[in-house]
Amino acid sequence: MHRFVSALLLLALSAPTAQADLRLTLSAPDPQSIVGGEDGRVFVTGRALSQAGTADSFDVVIVIDTSYSTSAPSGADIDGDGNTGRHYLGRIPILSWLLPFGNTDRDDNILAAEIEAARTLLEQLDPRTTRVGVVAFSGDARTSTADARTVVPLTSRYHSVRNGLRMLLEEGPHGRTNMYDAVQVATAELGGFGNAISEPRSDPEEGTRVMLFMTDGRPTLPVSQAPMENARLAIGAARRANTFDIRIDTFAIGRNATRQPVVTVEMAAATEGLFTAVEEPRDLVAVFENVNLARLRAVRVRNDTTGEEAEHVFLGADGIFSALVQLQDGLNWLEVTAIDSDGVEGRQRVAVKRLAEARSQRLAPRLEARRLHLLENQLALLRKRGLEIQLARDEQLRQRLEVEIEIARRDRERRTALEVAVED
Repeated sequence: MHRFVSALLLLALSAPTAQADLRLTLSAPDPQSIVGGEDGRVFVTGRALSQAGTADSFDVVIVIDTSYSTSAPSGADIDGDGNTGRHYLGRIPILSWLLPFGNTDRDDNILAAEIEAARTLLEQLDPRTTRVGVVAFSGDARTSTADARTVVPLTSRYHSVRNGLRMLLEEGPHGRTNMYDAVQVATAELGGFGNAISEPRSDPEEGTRVMLFMTDGRPTLPVSQAPMENARLAIGAARRANTFDIRIDTFAIGRNATRQPVVTVEMAAATEGLFTAVEEPRDLVAVFENVNLARLRAVRVRNDTTGEEAEHVFLGADGIFSALVQLQDGLNWLEVTAIDSDGVEGRQRVAVKRLAEARSQRLAPRLEARRLHLLENQLALLRKRGLEIQLARDEQLRQRLEVEIEIARRDRERRTALEVAVED
């Protein structure tokens, strides 16, 4: 009996426990379902979460720097008008760096890039599982006015978030940089206390709380001419947020923020969050395409029966994934593999049978919305690839034209020299 118990104990101790740290669930297709349709593809969707203690829902506050320095050009055509905003003094590099605020297109500034990054994140989230709020901060050193404010309280109504973001863009950049107040206000909204506007969750333990903190500078307030004190206060506010289980992921944008990112690095470290340096503001939107609230590295979907991978797997920031997988006639075994940031893997397998004469896959309305989102995302990706291919072709054409022009120029110089020699 003792040997039997000892063997069980040894087995329990030697069994891998890492799998418990990654939860993987499938919402579609149903096991043993029969799928028809002409294209022979099945929609696969579900959710992966990397930590055993991670709740199924998220509360996310996006913190946006609206200080005057965000009026500088982002280097990207954010508004899509075909023109990229640039410095008025762009032809004088030294002056452009010392006076970075002149911008030929205000809709292409750093603030616009922050707004577009937030919109990009919204496209990756599911309002059924994730609430989103917005806090904006700048500063004027006057105690009578707030340096940070809640623009949108935590909500599942993403159209309210988009309206708030649009309002911020219309207001434009102004003031200085009070990171301390920004963290304080965002912490109150996520914690549901103090002067918070957000509705607290019925269960205080429910939901993973995340603050996504963007800034293009260093703290200049709440104490004027005291950078060390302002840094200490901002980091202290982050440590206080950590006591409420709030994670802060920080994004330092541009040269001023990435040159000495001590505050943003320490704010993230104090809450076990992630620090991201975005040296070129034009890259911010692309960075937010890969924001990872669920701490996942990748999700792979394949048909084990045919050995074919899914053409495109969409992975949302909150761990919700979706893909379309090609089926062969008859029985197909599908496998989904999720990998978290620590390299821990989780797998799920499901059997699906394809019969051409059977009806197409039937989905609940929320899953049908996911499928439509996947198709839209795939179309956007194809358009982006097409644009990149066209740009590459244009660059090759430009290089060929330069070579041809150089050859023609040299021929003309030789002919001119020959004509001169003949005349002489």
